[in-house]
Amino acid sequence: MLWRFGTGLAFYFVKFALLVLGYAVSMAASNLLFKVTSTKSGLEWWLWFLAGNVAGFGCPILITYALREQSPQLVYAFTLGAGFVLLQLVAWWWFKAPVTGLQLGGLILTVVGLVMLQLGRV
Repeated sequence: MLWRFGTGLAFYFVKFALLVLGYAVSMAASNLLFKVTSTKSGLEWWLWFLAGNVAGFGCPILITYALREQSPQLVYAFTLGAGFVLLQLVAWWWFKAPVTGLQLGGLILTVVGLVMLQLGRV
């Protein structure tokens, strides 16, 4: 019986983690596409804008399902925190945006804060 409980708990954690990851990817993708949109004009602008909205469509769907699994405080912290960190890292890589040591430290502290929130829940 305990084994079955442990398996259910693992599934519950993996499900929540996948919802958070999906939200983060959707958020980062839409924001990056909007950045590309800002450099375009005319019909090309509209197509990139549409792509950004399609990519971001997953955010409200995934956060709704995540809210079924966890308290709002944890859901908002994890979805927005993970999305922010992923967006910063991808923007740094894709757009070659400069990142200072202080900014990198801030990203690391954000990740540490998310881990602390999760550990406080156990």
